[in-house]
Amino acid sequence: MTLGEEVSHRKERSVIPASASAPSIAALIALMTLASPASAQHFKMPEEVQRDSAMPIATLDATTPRATTSFGAATADGWVYVIGGYTGPPHDYYMEEQQRDFYRINLHDRSHVEYLPHDQRIQSCSLEAHGDQIIRIGGMVASNQQFEDQRLGSLDDVWAFDTDTRNWSVMPPLPSPRSSHDSTVVGSRLVIAGGWGMDEETGESTWHEDVLVMDLEDPSAGWKNIPAPFKRRAVATTSIGDDVIVIGGITDERGMSQSVDVLDLKTGTWTKGPDYPGIAFGVAAEAAGDRVIASGADGMVFAWEPGETEWKPVGTLTFPRFFHQIAVASPEDLIFVGGISRGVRPAHLEHLDLASTSNAPSAVTMSIPTPMQAKNRQAMFVNDGWVYLFGGNNSVGQHDFEPENFLSTGQRFSLAGMHWEEAADFPHARQTIQTCMDGEGNAYAVGGFGHDGEAARTQTEGYRFDVAEGTWHEDAPNLPVSRSQFGLVEHEGEMWVFGGLDYDPRRADDDQFRHLLEVVSAPVAKNGPDFAYDGINLPEPRRAFAGAKLDDRYYLVGGMREDFQLVENCRTFDFDSKQFMEIPSPSRPRLSAQLVALDGRLYLAGGRSPKAEGSGLESNLSIECFDPDTNAWSTVMEEIPMQPRHMRMMPYRGRLLLFSSHVAENDMVNLVFVDPGHQMSERMESAITIVEDE
Repeated sequence: MTLGEEVSHRKERSVIPASASAPSIAALIALMTLASPASAQHFKMPEEVQRDSAMPIATLDATTPRATTSFGAATADGWVYVIGGYTGPPHDYYMEEQQRDFYRINLHDRSHVEYLPHDQRIQSCSLEAHGDQIIRIGGMVASNQQFEDQRLGSLDDVWAFDTDTRNWSVMPPLPSPRSSHDSTVVGSRLVIAGGWGMDEETGESTWHEDVLVMDLEDPSAGWKNIPAPFKRRAVATTSIGDDVIVIGGITDERGMSQSVDVLDLKTGTWTKGPDYPGIAFGVAAEAAGDRVIASGADGMVFAWEPGETEWKPVGTLTFPRFFHQIAVASPEDLIFVGGISRGVRPAHLEHLDLASTSNAPSAVTMSIPTPMQAKNRQAMFVNDGWVYLFGGNNSVGQHDFEPENFLSTGQRFSLAGMHWEEAADFPHARQTIQTCMDGEGNAYAVGGFGHDGEAARTQTEGYRFDVAEGTWHEDAPNLPVSRSQFGLVEHEGEMWVFGGLDYDPRRADDDQFRHLLEVVSAPVAKNGPDFAYDGINLPEPRRAFAGAKLDDRYYLVGGMREDFQLVENCRTFDFDSKQFMEIPSPSRPRLSAQLVALDGRLYLAGGRSPKAEGSGLESNLSIECFDPDTNAWSTVMEEIPMQPRHMRMMPYRGRLLLFSSHVAENDMVNLVFVDPGHQMSERMESAITIVEDE
């Protein structure tokens, strides 16, 4: 009898097919929607989480064979084993998206994956390692197909996989079905904590309020139960010595718990640990040496050693996630696997080295296939882990401005999931459109350069993109004069436009390029007034410059002025005094560079600078940093691992994200995540809530 046949047979004779436990975390996501739609709960992810100042940040590593949640995972002999999981939409479970996967990833060479035999679709099972066995406990199966009413049942099955023979064998079943639980191994004892049992026939669930223990050296003795002082599911469970630590979850009253309960297996007594300080629903936890490592949806990684009175932050993830798993390669060497973040499942493993004391800059590079036709100069912004791109030019040539070169198509790219989706087309085929966000889920796109049927020239229109709806609207302010290559920024409910060029080849030869000194502004409002001039002028012409806002100032670095000459000075505009002031310049002038504000500093990258020897311009590969406190520039990185022509740069969770689609031969984009190496600011505390489905 195969594993799948045995499970089917067991389900047929089971009176209450119950839901299985979430392996440390993965199963938790399943559980959030296993209740009826009317009463199901889900977790509201924080809108934005920033890295802690003195904490190491995890680096992106190899990709998993399949991005999933609600899977089981266990670590043994230098491998992390992964089983099952769910890949469909949260809160909508059906068998087609439940996975049969069973594979292991080598922790020393994480590109090395081996696939193992397993023939049942399953999610929300936990997985543990003991000797040469990998043990699968409980779980949940969906009997319904897509578009059918959900029929979700927890399992009481326990199976052991022999890593030598690669065969499965059945073990004593759980006393009753269980899912949204977690498990751990203490010596030879397998311990199951938390969870509930779902009845596929009635649709009802029974919350478990005991801990189950089985001696793996004498499985015929069966399961023993120990009463627990809680009824919770979506918990994380691990152990140190004889102590079993159960963290967080959700209570039977649908409230999130940050409780840490500790069971002494020797005495059978329970004590309380310090509450988990982060988001404790869907938290992952593992023992690493003498301490517990845990992480949740806020992206923070915490450590706690039994006997201590509080958890300590020790690191942060690039992609926050919950319902994930942690693999411990060594007490200081952690791998974070799978999970979900605001509806997106991170495709990459993340590696966190707790022993690292280096503060040097580092970079992780990726090349990703893209469906985009645009090679450069798209309108771009980042929101909620997605890179949005609209319009652009389909040529890698510098001056290809025929009508067919301009595009209107929209795409968005998930940084966590590493996949593309179509987005609404921009209202016009256009390039070099400037964008800014308003903090209310709207992106404003203004001006740009496009062909009007007679000539390629600068434009005046403004549009609003509603991120939630994914639609463009014509209720944004327009420019009084057409502009391109300018700076656009939002400050306290106003949008400001600095510098730029009014270009029209139909004018006289000496009047085609008009460098604009007038600073214009408009309220951030639907159907509000257009941009207007209020008497503020740039001290000198400037276009194709690097601009960014830091605190109450807007910084302008480099660029071009009349007669195609570089602007060598730098300025800052004070929004309070409405005055421009000069600041020191970087090591070399730059044209078409990128400037990003990150943790109280400004980072300058890309563009072109005068050649060190001879005439003309060359690509500038360095990253420079301006510190307003010292009023000085310093070099952070001598060479970025990317060609900077038409490169874009954005801040992303304490890092610099470099992006380029300016790749001639292939339909690819290049990404570089740069940790600039400076200490980052204190993290933003983020509120979390559990909200009812509507």
